[in-house]
Amino acid sequence: MNNAMGNFYNNYPYIPYPRFNGYMNYDSRVYGQTNNCYCEKSFLRILNSCADTALDVHVNEIMMAENLKEGEFTRYAQVSPKQYEIKIFNYDEPKELIFESSIDISRNMTYTGVISEDDSDPADISVLMIPEAKENYMTGKMSSIRFANLAFGAPDLELAADDGTVLFAGIKYSDVSGNVAVPSGLYNLTLIEKGSKKEVKALNVDFAPGMHYTMFASGKYGEDINVDIIIPEDGVNYLGLC
Repeated sequence: MNNAMGNFYNNYPYIPYPRFNGYMNYDSRVYGQTNNCYCEKSFLRILNSCADTALDVHVNEIMMAENLKEGEFTRYAQVSPKQYEIKIFNYDEPKELIFESSIDISRNMTYTGVISEDDSDPADISVLMIPEAKENYMTGKMSSIRFANLAFGAPDLELAADDGTVLFAGIKYSDVSGNVAVPSGLYNLTLIEKGSKKEVKALNVDFAPGMHYTMFASGKYGEDINVDIIIPEDGVNYLGLC
């Protein structure tokens, strides 16, 4: 059982990537979102990115996920801003506690808690808490996107459009990019290994105006590369935040 979060868990704001203070000024937006509002509510969902492992997740002894398979999300649950105890069990009988620690939730925020293999010890798992910041001033036909590399064993990855524009470059395993504003519409995207320029995955995605998206690369590198890109809407699009 792993009781150490290592570099996967960070008290918000999660800023492992230098562009977080870039195009859309993510850091200041997170600060404003939590300090300019006194709402005593936030939202949390769980994503399992551990390949071939189904999990049960308990938050403060309440089951939040049962038989959560690789690539699956829970719905957002409304939570109060405070510290929570999280316990993760393997789904198969006999139940075994495989992870236990605490997470901090700030007010007026949405989070995705990502369960991932620990990059320092593949036998262990860790939880990466990814906050979402709301861009209240994004106008016109623009969308906000970012990229998270959760494919265990993957090299640094790039995500490029079909015109050759590299939207995100050099994203290491367990890193999350900053938000980038792009014109809304249909994109043909390709996931590429940064060093070898080998194409890993191609996908088509339609970004709607005024919406926020996080693209999660999930799966595992090995003899066979099995990587999917999951693109749910961020909760800031529709949850009741200030």
